[in-house]
Amino acid sequence: MKNRNVVLIKKVLPSLFLLAAIVVLAALSFLPSLRSAPAATVRSASLDESALAALSECRAYLDGHDFDTALQGSIRAKVFGIPYVLKVVGGRSVRGGNVVEYGESASAFAKAAVKTEFRDGAYYVAHGDYKSKSKSFEYGAPTELSQADYTAAYGKPVTGLVKYELDDSVISAARVDENTFAFTLDPTRAAEFSRHAVKTALDSKAYPEYTSVEFTLVTDGARPLRVTCREQFRADKFGGTHCVVEYVETFEYSDGLQGD
Repeated sequence: MKNRNVVLIKKVLPSLFLLAAIVVLAALSFLPSLRSAPAATVRSASLDESALAALSECRAYLDGHDFDTALQGSIRAKVFGIPYVLKVVGGRSVRGGNVVEYGESASAFAKAAVKTEFRDGAYYVAHGDYKSKSKSFEYGAPTELSQADYTAAYGKPVTGLVKYELDDSVISAARVDENTFAFTLDPTRAAEFSRHAVKTALDSKAYPEYTSVEFTLVTDGARPLRVTCREQFRADKFGGTHCVVEYVETFEYSDGLQGD
């Protein structure tokens, strides 16, 4: 039975990697979107004005500037009762509204890599093959997708602060210290588009059900240096799989400033 479970896990993990890759590969919908109404969540009285102001300022800064990010994260799940942790690295490069994103994982059980790009109005996706000699991934030629197909499969290219929908989704906002702020989001609203990539990755019939989304933002007083995110959701796969995704994304700008 144990050997059978190991074989099953090996088959499942590439899909689980793609779940983690949505951290990097969620995508911006340039189609007219039929937004669902914001969930009827009771907003917390704890909405610190300085935290909301910092969030707004950082979002505005990124809207008008080029930047790069580096990401490290993990996804924890139980597959057939066996717990597993999958490590993921990735990043983004945002230039004038164009964005390249990638996510990679090379574990004993699963080696997978995905790169997406939005460039000059066109959408592309490429997959990487792991080369044991160089211990790195080699990407094949990208496939161009239509706007509709890309949006349906991946959600939105992340050109801003986080992959989550932030408008009308902040439940609580708190100031931790001078330049650190913590936010809790309405999970249904926040994952409105990023959930598309999870559904695609697992070839599920239904969208995953998000139960929590939260992140901490560290700034330099004007622009973001680092975000630490944590999300939980349940996917309708393998009898129902509860997943916890955690990641840290650091920002770097043309002047060399980066998060520590």
